[in-house]
This record gives sequence, structure tokens and C-alpha cells, in this order.
Amino acid sequence: MVRSGALHSLWPYKVDTYELFRLISENPRMRKKDLSYLYNVNEKTAANWWNEAIRRGIIRPPIFRRKSFLNFRENFYYLNVEDPHEMYLELKENKNLMFFSVQSGFSNFQVVSSDKLTFKDTVVSGPRSDFYVTTPRPCSFDDSVLMIQKKLKNIETIEKTPSPLVYHDEVFEWDELDEKIYKELFNDFRKSYRTILRNTGAYSNKVLHWLRNCDQFGQAIVMYFPRGLGAYQPTTFLVETEHDSLLIDLFSCFPVSTVFFRIEKYLLFKIYLPFLLDGDPPYRSIPYIVLNFLKKRKLVLNYTNSIDQYYYRPEY
Repeated sequence: MVRSGALHSLWPYKVDTYELFRLISENPRMRKKDLSYLYNVNEKTAANWWNEAIRRGIIRPPIFRRKSFLNFRENFYYLNVEDPHEMYLELKENKNLMFFSVQSGFSNFQVVSSDKLTFKDTVVSGPRSDFYVTTPRPCSFDDSVLMIQKKLKNIETIEKTPSPLVYHDEVFEWDELDEKIYKELFNDFRKSYRTILRNTGAYSNKVLHWLRNCDQFGQAIVMYFPRGLGAYQPTTFLVETEHDSLLIDLFSCFPVSTVFFRIEKYLLFKIYLPFLLDGDPPYRSIPYIVLNFLKKRKLVLNYTNSIDQYYYRPEY
């Protein structure tokens, strides 16, 4: 299972981090003991591989997000406020928020909340759809750009498929123990079974049923960054389009994870582009080239973007 040619030059271990990512993507709660069995190494070695991939930001630990059922809606707010850092300091005292960040671009502040909030400086707001997170390709950025260029030349042949960015206009049956388990796994889907039992007070059959059926109401999200997360600039694009599947197809070519969702008439996607190193091509222009091409063909009406600067995610 080891392809040494696919390893990043700064990664000192024999395991291919991309293979490790794919294994965890397929089974986000896979035990380190199972990894050691698959690779025929001792458990300490497998644990060290996993811990180092996390520490270096190559693999982001699995999180869990609910689908957009009526009783699970997450409200996203993109704002232009007078002093974004002051707002950041103020909101750090609010434990009810799910996420907020300072940005620069069409928005200078983002807030995510399960509650409906009122802001006077709103640019775009609304409940988000389901997420779609791409599976990165095991290739270089150069190769991914060539793939995108080839797709653009043959854009009429790209298969049109239904958008995965849907809203579920019904209530999902849910109780207090379901909520406790969800909050336990929200930012760490790999928490041990015993930890879940101890921290939630749920009985074992409840936890097992929740885990076995969680694909019905949510999704585990695992993300991959070959150079480590710190080597990439996260940028959120806001696009007015009805062609979600087309953009997902194009931006799925990258060797890093890209996150898509919809807020009513807008498609949003967070893309991670490498900071320039000596000799690097200007990869940061690629999304603009793609969106400009699509706009000229009226597949995109308008687009803009905002760069993430720093963020805060309160603990549940």
C-alpha cells in the first residue's frame, strides 16, 4: 500500500499520506490498531504516522456536520462591519456561536450560528445547504491545472448531474441524547466509544444506533492538504449560478480538499490555494480564470471572493 513516489519530500515516513487519508475517509472512525494491521506494522508506528499527519496539518481530523433538515439548519452570515477585530474579541465571549472569522473581500466577517441572528451590516445571509467536500486527486497542482484547462476546452461534454447542495424540507426525528452525542462528535468524530458513553450518559445501544445510521442525517468530513494546511490560503468564492455540478466537477481536480455549499441563490466554495514558493506558477489566478470563462458563457452570472484571515471555533 506504499507508493513512495507520491510522498511529499518533507514527509519522513514510508507511509503514503494520501493512502492514509483515503482509508480514514472511507472509515473515519478506523482505529489505529486497524491501521497497524493493514500496514503490517506495530500499533505505535501506525499511531505515530496518524499523529504526525494531524500535527503537520496534512490530514484534518474528521468532524461531523448535520444535513440541512429543518431542525438542523445552520445560519451563515457574511458581514461588512466597521471593526472586524473588535467584533472578533466581543464574540469570543459568546459560547452559542458555532464559528466566526475575520476576512477581507466581499465580507470582512463571517458568523455561523444555529440560531437566527440580526446584523445591520449583512452582505449575504441564510441557512446553508448540505456540504459537498471534494476528494482530492493524487497529483500536483500543475497536473490539476492541466486537467481543468482540458475540461474547459470540452465543457459541453461535462455531464450535468443534480446538485448535491440540497435543503431537506422536513424535520429529522431527534431527541436530547441524539443532540448530546452530536455535540460530542461535532469537532472530533474519532472520539472513542467509551468517551461518548461517559460524556453523554447515553446507553450503548443508543450510541451504536446513532453511529450506524449517521449517514442518514449528517456527514463526516475529512480534509487533505499534501503540504500541510499552513501552506495554503483559504479563500471563499461567492458565485451566482445554477450550475453547481459543473463547478464542483472543475474544482474537484485540485490535490487539496474544496468545500461547497449553497446559501439560497448563491453557490459558495472554500478553496485552498498554495502560497507561492520560489519558482511556483501563479496558481492563485486559476479560480478567476475558470469563473471568468464561465461568466462569458453565461454559466455564471457574477462572482466575488473573500480571503480568510483568522477564525475562532468555540468548544461545545
